[in-house]
Amino acid sequence: MSDAQRSRPPIRRDQRRGGYNRGFRREGPPGPSGPSVDYRALVEYVARSLAEKPDEVQVEAFERGGGTVAIKVKLADADVGRFIGKAGRNIEALRTLVRVASLRDRKRVFVDLANASLSHSSQPRERKEQGGGSPS
Repeated sequence: MSDAQRSRPPIRRDQRRGGYNRGFRREGPPGPSGPSVDYRALVEYVARSLAEKPDEVQVEAFERGGGTVAIKVKLADADVGRFIGKAGRNIEALRTLVRVASLRDRKRVFVDLANASLSHSSQPRERKEQGGGSPS
C-alpha cells in the first residue's frame, strides 16, 4: 500500500458507488415553506369554472384525522356530467391536482361527488316475485 492510500480515511459503505443509500436522504426539511393550500377553495374554483350554474355549487371540507381531509362537492344535476367528464377525466384530473398540492403538507385529500341523484335512492325498490310460473 502506498503512503497516499494509508493517509485517506476509510470509505463508508454508503459513500461507495452503488451503495445501498445512493445519495438519497430521508431526513431533512419536511418541504418548501410557505402558506398551505386551501383545498376546499381550490376544488370550489374548479367546480364553479366547469359548471353552467356556478351559483348552485356547494363544497364542504371535513377533517377526518390522521392528516386526512374529505371534500364533498354538490352540483346542479345538469352539471354533474360536465364535472365528471368523459370517462371520468375531469374529476380524475381534479383529484390529481389536489393530491399533488397536498404533498407539500403531507396530507391525504379525497374529493367526492355528493349528489343525491348518483347515490342509491332512499325509496325502496319493488321486488320481483321469485318462483316459477303464474300464481294459482
